Amino acid sequence: MDEKVTAVYLMVRRNELLPEDRGSYERPLAEQKAACIQFIKEKTGASDSWEPLAFYHKRGDLLLDIERERVKRIIVQDKNRLAATLEELEGILFELRMAGVELLAVTE
Repeated sequence: MDEKVTAVYLMVRRNELLPEDRGSYERPLAEQKAACIQFIKEKTGASDSWEPLAFYHKRGDLLLDIERERVKRIIVQDKNRLAATLEELEGILFELRMAGVELLAVTE
């Protein structure tokens, strides 16, 4: 069986884009990725302690890998990025607990 990964979930909402982004998600995704990697370094003291890392931009892909038991923990900018509604978030958090997947948020 493959080693479980630390999943880094990156998600930007359209309303977070700035005019200078011109509709591109590149800048905010890069900033979010850098913040998550810095968070990992601060928590572990070295970026490779939680390797292998897997970066996800699609929630469906992340949830599928959780269901397939491929994910050990999730790093996300803010846990609210996992869902569009509070009810949806509660369901996802329940599924994570049931799967034994640790959730760590850069901002609480």
